Amino acid sequence: PIYTPPAPTPPSRPSARGLGFGMADEDPTEKFSLELETKQLGELQESRDELLSRVSHLKRDLQDWRFKLDTQVKSYRSELGDLRKTLNNEVTSLRDEFADLRNTLKQQLEATAEMAAEEAEEE
Repeated sequence: PIYTPPAPTPPSRPSARGLGFGMADEDPTEKFSLELETKQLGELQESRDELLSRVSHLKRDLQDWRFKLDTQVKSYRSELGDLRKTLNNEVTSLRDEFADLRNTLKQQLEATAEMAAEEAEEE
């Protein structure tokens, strides 16, 4: 709910209390107005305190969330770095295996070509 302040009260004559007289001489409407303003001020103060408390809790929650998020990001970066290293090792290993296969195939082709040439000479 949105609070709308009351309309300003017109200046009143000095209270009897301010002149040194007793409470009996005080204007009842002025007393009611003062009590109403005091009550509204109390409610505003209570509302302000509640809002400040909420803001404080939200700030704390945000700090906790940021800390958890930072921790997760560090963990994921570390894990990603490990995966990258593993992938690079696997790729290097596969390259080496393909190079070996290429050499083996080349040797087999050369041997087959030599055998074919020898057979051709024999005939």
